[in-house]
Amino acid sequence: MLLFLTGAAMQPERIRGARPEARFVARARLQPRPLGVVAAPTGAAYETWGILLDVPDSAVEAEACQVVTDDGRELAAMVVPPDAAEPVETLAAARYWELPPAYVQHLARWAAIPVDEYAYAIEIKTEE
Repeated sequence: MLLFLTGAAMQPERIRGARPEARFVARARLQPRPLGVVAAPTGAAYETWGILLDVPDSAVEAEACQVVTDDGRELAAMVVPPDAAEPVETLAAARYWELPPAYVQHLARWAAIPVDEYAYAIEIKTEE
């Protein structure tokens, strides 16, 4: 089974602890879903990058999705719901896996926001 992880779930220590049998496949991004008849927005601010792992079939709380690997392959995968991790942990994981520079810069801007303002800043961004 292919499993797509984002955010702090990409931290190598967490992966080794939760899924020691997992094998890295590729860096990937979620294929954006249209919003009804409206096309999905595009650009680094709207992309969700992460990593794609090959894991033995197991009980995982996940949703089916389409991902595009960094070499252009379109694959079906399961995506784990994001957790409420600290933005600094998410940024560290993105840098570790060498996600695209524009996406890492986007995460770095969020990581620079003080923690007490982080949730508010996310609400503002999603309303745009």
